[in-house]
Amino acid sequence: MLKLVSAEPMLDLRRLTTFREVVSRRSFSAAAQALDYTQSSVSQQITTLERELGVTLIDRASRPVTATAIGEAVMTHAEALLGQATSIERELGALSRGESGTLRVGGFFTAWTTFMPAAIADFSRSHPRVVLELHQMEPEIATRAIGAGELDLAVVYRLEDSDADDDTLDSVHLLDDPYAIALPSAHPLARHEQVALRELAGERWVSPPPHDDYARVLIELCREHGGFAPQVTYETADIAMAQPIVASGLAVALLPALGLIPTHKDVTVRPLASTPPARSVWAIRPTNRAPATDAMTQALTQSSKRA
Repeated sequence: MLKLVSAEPMLDLRRLTTFREVVSRRSFSAAAQALDYTQSSVSQQITTLERELGVTLIDRASRPVTATAIGEAVMTHAEALLGQATSIERELGALSRGESGTLRVGGFFTAWTTFMPAAIADFSRSHPRVVLELHQMEPEIATRAIGAGELDLAVVYRLEDSDADDDTLDSVHLLDDPYAIALPSAHPLARHEQVALRELAGERWVSPPPHDDYARVLIELCREHGGFAPQVTYETADIAMAQPIVASGLAVALLPALGLIPTHKDVTVRPLASTPPARSVWAIRPTNRAPATDAMTQALTQSSKRA
């Protein structure tokens, strides 16, 4: 039969603190005054501590009172224990305030190439004890990582018709990222202030593969606002490749504004005459979020205003 045995009571840190004050000040009354206790309460705590340890800690016959030899040994350990307890309290306080620990942050490519680095720098200056783990992730993957507890915060984009309802996430809107047309600078339409999609009916396009949301947006816009199906000649899943292809004169592209920062020297950007749907950029974090995510979200909000 399993027999459960109760453990011996642990040392009470409050009584150790009282003991330290008595020994340091060599007086029960001075210790009581320093701790804002009554003298009888101080005396009772020392007596209880002596009973728990089974030794005499204070020589009450001496004036002023002094620690016994055993009391001196206990005093050494008490100082160490109380110092460790203080360190633990400070560290826990810093963690609860988001001033230390680790923060795992994800974001999509064009967020990292525009406003996110400045936000990370601002956060790091104000929270030097927080270790940052930084990841480049597309929104779908980042959202799953948040749900799995692998990220604490992610910067994602959502298209106009995206379903943003998720009770497990707290979302903060950062900015709207409208689409524009990227043209080779030598293209005749580059001289225009804005471009109508119908003027691009005969153009070759660079676009992500058909399964990508961007490809769907391009097809829908061209059909609804231009009356044609775009001829996608170049497919790339890497948005960073689009501008060089446009700059070389091979194609035109529909790109979000963040994807056009910086603009290639041989690319001209023109707004569309009809307003396309914008993607919106958000900071998402779990509803039971880590404390440091609030400060990071604030830094992202400020940095995104400058994008």
